Amino acid sequence: MTSIPSPLPAPSPHLRQLSYLCWALLFLCFVLPFSAIVIASHRPPDGDFAGFYALGRILNTHPMADLYNYELQKEVCSQVHARAGGYGLLPYPPFVGMFFQPFALLPYPAAYILWLILTLALYAASLKLLIDRFLPLDPARRSLLFCFAFAYSPFLIDTAASGQLSAVAFFVLTIALCQDQADHPFRSGLALSLCLYKPTLLILLLPMLLVTRRFRSLLGFAAGAIVLAALPTAAGGVAIWPVFLRTLFSFGKVATAQAGATLYLVKYVDLTTFSAFVRGGRSWPGLAILFLCAAAALLFLLRNWLRSPRCAKPFNALLWAVTITWTLLLNVYVPIYDSTLIVLALIVTAAALRPIPAHPWQRAFRLLWITILAGSWFSGWLDGRTGVQLLTLLFAALGVLQFAALRRLAQSETRVSVPS
Repeated sequence: MTSIPSPLPAPSPHLRQLSYLCWALLFLCFVLPFSAIVIASHRPPDGDFAGFYALGRILNTHPMADLYNYELQKEVCSQVHARAGGYGLLPYPPFVGMFFQPFALLPYPAAYILWLILTLALYAASLKLLIDRFLPLDPARRSLLFCFAFAYSPFLIDTAASGQLSAVAFFVLTIALCQDQADHPFRSGLALSLCLYKPTLLILLLPMLLVTRRFRSLLGFAAGAIVLAALPTAAGGVAIWPVFLRTLFSFGKVATAQAGATLYLVKYVDLTTFSAFVRGGRSWPGLAILFLCAAAALLFLLRNWLRSPRCAKPFNALLWAVTITWTLLLNVYVPIYDSTLIVLALIVTAAALRPIPAHPWQRAFRLLWITILAGSWFSGWLDGRTGVQLLTLLFAALGVLQFAALRRLAQSETRVSVPS
């Protein structure tokens, strides 16, 4: 490749040196200080991994029926890693606790390091699969793209350092998309079923599979869901599921009650939270505007889903990307760490825009991805002072641009299919 694709930085005679510089800055500005703080404190940082570790320990030492005992959860979490503010309810399905049972056999610091390494490996493997499939680059540009992806704050801080599960969702969706593009729909659906650890991630993806008539993908999803449900049922009986559902609904009530706290604002990116904090967002006019925007987005999604069976793979790849983008927005519960999925959407969108380098969309997209990357580092500070979620607005702008790109792709494919 002799010219850089337009969604990426401008050509430079010292691109390799620029890559080295970016990695050095990432190491010096985050990795080194983070490591120094952890080593000096002789303990892992406060984060969410303690909750997953505690679920594994509960299953190692108690009957599965005790998994959703909130008092027991708080007690075990405090024993594992005491922190100011304590721990909230852990509403994850029982198979998540089963997955972390081997981790809970290790000392907590060792388990945290192991999970951190696994998180970084899953993210790196996903990026490699995406770039190889959609955006083949020379080594220097590939290195830069990896660096930019790793420098996205919700991944680096809220996912990797905190020990969250978003790298799993990133990897699962990457596999599902790549298998869909490789004409293996059953495998795609099977991979997608792993997102059941957080059902809100599927709020638009499952309707997409249905409307686009990806019935074999739905069959694969159903097969994976049956396996995931069978494992805890075999270990703890059917009675575990009513307890889990009660816990899930209780968590939803707690999350809603937190909507008045500024901390809630800076930790979420969905439009529901956005409307709760923006001035006038929960007034009748504000709610009407939110409803109209959501309805318009859903209408555009539905229109493009219906086009999908008649369109080629580039259109369908971008369709996955735009569905993921709007999943982060048209939802009831999207924590900041799950916004890591926007990196997947950005890479696939960059690939879709490569054939039209002179189009104004390229300039808009270039500005968007740079602003998303840079804004992720100060959005929390800005959100708490303005009451406006910066990343939510940027994701909405990306979603609109993706709709325009889908329309362009559909029109170009229609022109190609019509005989001259």
